[in-house]
Amino acid sequence: MADFAFQVLTHSPERLNVISSKLGPDAATKYTDKDKRKAVKLGPVGNHVLCVADDELEGFIDSVEAATSGGFSFGGVARGNRGFRVEAKVGAGQGATAMKVGDFVVADAQAAIGTPSLPLVKTGAPETHKYRVMTVRGTGLAGDTVVLELL
Repeated sequence: MADFAFQVLTHSPERLNVISSKLGPDAATKYTDKDKRKAVKLGPVGNHVLCVADDELEGFIDSVEAATSGGFSFGGVARGNRGFRVEAKVGAGQGATAMKVGDFVVADAQAAIGTPSLPLVKTGAPETHKYRVMTVRGTGLAGDTVVLELL
């Protein structure tokens, strides 16, 4: 039998925790389908904005609609329940220390708006939104894919 590896659950109740939200820091910044899956946090006007380095992972862009709300891009943000799993990529901010199974993570700088990418993460010490590494594909350095689970 081949080695077992944790995977992202694509049809699970956790996926049902998707909320509708304004997307982006302002009405002039437009998100597209290329921004799906990126890590976001709650913004100052009830919007969701891309995480920057060291932010906790509050959610992930699930969809981007053609319609707008108050001029803002509009879409769905997946906010996981306990056990929610998501694929992510080790960011450049991880440095030379390899990410390993069991590490807790925070956001690294996300790919630019309009650039497709998995959420970018690095090891850290989140206090509220605790995502733990369950699987590392590769050496655990920048560019490798990991599976995260929300505790």
